[in-house]
Amino acid sequence: MGMDIVRAKIEDLNGTVELDSTVGEGTTISIKLPLTLAILPSLLVVIEGDVIAMPVESVSEIVPLRPDNMSSVHGMQTADVRGRVVSVVHLAELFSWSQPVGQDAGLADEKSLVIITCDGRELGLIVDRLLGEQDIVIKSMAENYRNVDGIAGASILGDGSVSLILDVVAVLEMSTRARRMKVA
Repeated sequence: MGMDIVRAKIEDLNGTVELDSTVGEGTTISIKLPLTLAILPSLLVVIEGDVIAMPVESVSEIVPLRPDNMSSVHGMQTADVRGRVVSVVHLAELFSWSQPVGQDAGLADEKSLVIITCDGRELGLIVDRLLGEQDIVIKSMAENYRNVDGIAGASILGDGSVSLILDVVAVLEMSTRARRMKVA
């Protein structure tokens, strides 16, 4: 009864279920879903010259970032967003793509703060430029490279460039670990 319900739901999505069973060895169940289920509505941003995609469902708001809104609490960078304090992080602090950014580096330029949320937690990411919303096709990193903490996958954009897709839950965890290490 249980697999019949699974098969019916997958067929409702125009997918298929294949069973391959060998006596004494086990059963392999293959589920094939249409490519349209791998499309992710994303906010595309530029951070330190790289195009990064963030799932739109995880973006709670976007605010202009001004140096007078920035402060430091226990050595952690924060921003005042309409009276509430939001932890702020540069992706370079979490990933080793480039040199870590200084606390006041580049804030004189017009930047934005993208606030991402998940499970009641929020984090502000400093972005150099907003490119807008776009539906992107998710490509697995593990198939071509390896899994990278904080990255859910990649996508090939219309101009042929590659955009990394943030794993919001992992980025929030990485930020929490980084803050604990700074305080300790």
